[in-house]
Amino acid sequence: MKTLTNKSLMRLALLAVSALIATSSLQAQSAIGTVITLSGFMLDHSTLLPVEANYTVYDSENKKVGRSSKATEIDGYLVTGLLPGQTYMVRIEDPRYFKQEYSVAIPQTGKYAEMSKDFVVRKMIAGKRLAIDPPPFDRHKTHVKGGTEEDLKGLAKMLIMNPGVKIELMAFPDEESSESKASSVSRERGNALKAFLESVGVNGSRITIKIADQVDHLNPPPLRKGAKGKRYIGSVYMLITSI
Repeated sequence: MKTLTNKSLMRLALLAVSALIATSSLQAQSAIGTVITLSGFMLDHSTLLPVEANYTVYDSENKKVGRSSKATEIDGYLVTGLLPGQTYMVRIEDPRYFKQEYSVAIPQTGKYAEMSKDFVVRKMIAGKRLAIDPPPFDRHKTHVKGGTEEDLKGLAKMLIMNPGVKIELMAFPDEESSESKASSVSRERGNALKAFLESVGVNGSRITIKIADQVDHLNPPPLRKGAKGKRYIGSVYMLITSI
């Protein structure tokens, strides 16, 4: 039978002590409960600058966590007491903005942790025009391109959460062309986008389409040819017609 050396015995003793410390730490965490802190800023969709906005946090059972709070331009927001392994919903509940909600999955951990996450808010003002990014079309195409569906579903969800809002869609062509060709591209893109929103639950009666017969003068095609792989796509906007 092989005899353990003093060095081996010392290593085993250290492993035993480490295991005991780890067990004690887990027991302590179990007793006091591990919590997570979530912080960040509410960013304006148009400027990506911090803004003031009211919000509420809900747990996976749709129960409010704490009280409704206000994020500020300077300090942002702060939520404490969140539990590891849980998923929470941060809902924007402020009459100045569209009602929106963002899911936040808290990682499983046995130690206190701090998470940072920013949320984008969209002002709800009749007459305001919001860009739809990324562009949901490929160059010279009029059907919704693959890879943009999730972003458009997010837009649809926001519209569903704000049933009183009516919008107008306007999709611009990619380049200067005849008025009839530009109008045709704009119309087909608008119809395709409206059809997609309807397919995921938005009432089509809330959506109208405005036709563009020229390129977007606010975001025109570049005068010089862009770098290889970078192609200009006509702008797509959502105009809030009524709230």
